[in-house]
Amino acid sequence: MKVIQRTSALLVVQEHLLAVRCMGGLAAAIGFLIFIIFEFPFDLFGCLCIGTAALMSMLNPVEICTLNKATNSMTLEKRRWLSRKIQHHQISQIKEICIDKQQWLGTEFYRIGFHFTSGKHFHLTQFPTTDRAAQQLIAQHIRDFLQDRCLAPSL
Repeated sequence: MKVIQRTSALLVVQEHLLAVRCMGGLAAAIGFLIFIIFEFPFDLFGCLCIGTAALMSMLNPVEICTLNKATNSMTLEKRRWLSRKIQHHQISQIKEICIDKQQWLGTEFYRIGFHFTSGKHFHLTQFPTTDRAAQQLIAQHIRDFLQDRCLAPSL
């Protein structure tokens, strides 16, 4: 996740899933090599790999979080190829911004969580990451933007 835009009244952070892009690029490269090196019918497998890579790039999910002080709104948009989900929340209702830790097969995963005064809790991104420092940096950017010192970091 990275900061796309920051002003005194607006903060936009965006997430592209790098692993999906890398797998798509690898599939395209393998498909191209197979298509060039081999003859019919093996080159059809190369075409299939290139088609899979194109499909992966179209289906690559994008998550955008927009915090707007002027309208007291936080908008979380999750775009896929054919779907688009938008959640709206009020900035004033944010109680805490934290880094949630999950463990799976001995590996620790992290993602940014928002706790609201209503008791609701949701995560900024759909998929967690192993990069704790990056998640802490984005959470700190959000805290600094909100300039609310009561939003203490927690883990």
